Amino acid sequence: MDTARYIIRRLIYAAIMMLCTSAMIFFLINMLGNPVQLMLAETPGISQSTIDMISAQYGLDKPLLQRYFIWIGSILHLDFGTSIVYNLPVGQMIGSWGLQSAKIQLPAIIISVILALLAGTYAARRQHSKRDFTIMSVVLLGQSMPAFFMGVILIYLFSFLLGWFPSYGVISTRRMLMGSAFLDGLWHMVMPVMMLTFFNIATLTLLVRTNMIETLRQDFIKTARASGLSEGAIIRKHALRMVLLPVITYVGLLLGLMLGTSPVTETVFTWPGLGSLYVTAIQQLDYPLIMGISIVIALALICMTTLTDIIYAVVDPRVRLS
Repeated sequence: MDTARYIIRRLIYAAIMMLCTSAMIFFLINMLGNPVQLMLAETPGISQSTIDMISAQYGLDKPLLQRYFIWIGSILHLDFGTSIVYNLPVGQMIGSWGLQSAKIQLPAIIISVILALLAGTYAARRQHSKRDFTIMSVVLLGQSMPAFFMGVILIYLFSFLLGWFPSYGVISTRRMLMGSAFLDGLWHMVMPVMMLTFFNIATLTLLVRTNMIETLRQDFIKTARASGLSEGAIIRKHALRMVLLPVITYVGLLLGLMLGTSPVTETVFTWPGLGSLYVTAIQQLDYPLIMGISIVIALALICMTTLTDIIYAVVDPRVRLS
């Protein structure tokens, strides 16, 4: 019963958050002015009547509050409007570009979690040793290095110097030589996935190491050691479960943000994902596209945060009590 009440409370909270976020996105973006007028301001020969006609076509001649409720109503029917620049349904564009982003984000998150659990646990068991210092140095390097600089280093090393992987795009003329579009796609994914993994793994490794050190000092771990269990068995059967809780929270946030948080990676490797589309939409003042991508990112983040909280509460009942 407690679990059911907790889930209902979290869902109501998520709905309120979504409503507030949608209002903030809509009104902040529309405070900049009429998008059609801004886009065509420097176009010679465009009359005011033409601008008014295009504005009416996209419903921009209506009062702001009325447009907000129309927009919310359309979103509830999965209609995100039509892009002013591309003249394509925004929902269709988000689906297509979002799929490309997921192709590099999901493998990067999976690889990051596996490597972070191994490296963080290894460093925690050898705290203050040279190996711990080496792992932490690499992690801090990953956290402090600018994303764009990291991309340039990867391209120079693995593309220009060694010639192992392509530096841009999703397909190449070598597809015929490789004999498979699937293998060609994997070949192009290597460096973007490598770059995203390097940045994800930094925070995750620190998270695992810190929580593992704290867990290994708990009384129930000392009891397990006194009972004769080996250190490996203690970590697998007792400590790892406690460490996984904050990792689940962080991965939930990563999954929520993955649709729109990689504009630098996608721009550096010319990857046609949602992050690069978002940057282009902002540069072109394509308001329907900007609002559509923003609301989808917010929705994904709120959904994943809510789901993570529910999973967290099921794994650790103390969350519900607090």
